[in-house]
Amino acid sequence: MPRFDKHTTGEEVAKIFADQIKGKTVILTGPNQGIGLETARLLAVYGAKVVLAGRNLSKLKEAAKIIKKDAPDAVLKELVIDLSSLKSVRQAAEEVLKYSGPIDVVITNAGVMGTPYEKTVDGFELQLAANHLGHFVFINLIVPKLLESPAPRVVLASSSAHHFGPVRFDDYSFQDGKTYDKWFAYGQSKTAINLFGVEFAERYKNKIVVFSLHPGGTTTNLHSHMTQEDYTRFSGFYHPDGTPKGDWPQTVQECTTSYFVAAFDPSIANESGAYLVDGNLAPEQVAPYSVDKENAKKLWALSEELVGAKF
Repeated sequence: MPRFDKHTTGEEVAKIFADQIKGKTVILTGPNQGIGLETARLLAVYGAKVVLAGRNLSKLKEAAKIIKKDAPDAVLKELVIDLSSLKSVRQAAEEVLKYSGPIDVVITNAGVMGTPYEKTVDGFELQLAANHLGHFVFINLIVPKLLESPAPRVVLASSSAHHFGPVRFDDYSFQDGKTYDKWFAYGQSKTAINLFGVEFAERYKNKIVVFSLHPGGTTTNLHSHMTQEDYTRFSGFYHPDGTPKGDWPQTVQECTTSYFVAAFDPSIANESGAYLVDGNLAPEQVAPYSVDKENAKKLWALSEELVGAKF
């Protein structure tokens, strides 16, 4: 029987694992608003030291102020990282490597969704770069800090949208944008996240525990690129004016649940590489191509080739 469901909140889970959270150092990307801000707030309230990692220093400081209202004694640190720039990612990793003490948990909450075709400064399609490649490089570079922790974990925010499609190994850039479909590109980036988790689990077996997950369905700033055409395309989920249809939306609080289970639940430590939904292991909800071990090896090799580094 699942212990949690779609209405379980992150706070309910944090209470259960309060002893595991207290004193841990957690890096969280995308902490400025929505699910990220609520996750950061709860981490701080339950005694974790939180590294707020995002592109904009003033927004990170604003998030820190909001968190301090509920957790005045919180130990917070800001880390500037633009996941769409490998230079910025490497600089952020260098900074983390200078921290004293271990990194216990990394939560990759930051991401973009359904963006118009755009190339990053490094020449990559934006969704693949910001959602996968940036985190791929950052996590691999800070592995030494994770290995200083007695029980390190990596939590990768994927999405049920990985069902939109596999990694297009022969055409991951959509013919340089000519055949670009923003939802296939989004699906590809989320499948890549799952595959990264599978191969990372293999490489760091018995050393670092990793999970990918679907945080849940809610309406946040992640939806800022949705258009009228998108609401028509997903008419099962949205009315023409963009308001949600049906009972799929969850609250931001409910969408933090899987983060806390993946990061702190001791009972699932032997399931590294698995996929979670609503705080439960959900192998039946993951597309086979997005957890296939051969695909995971291919994705790792392709990622290394693209970023010009071996890990």
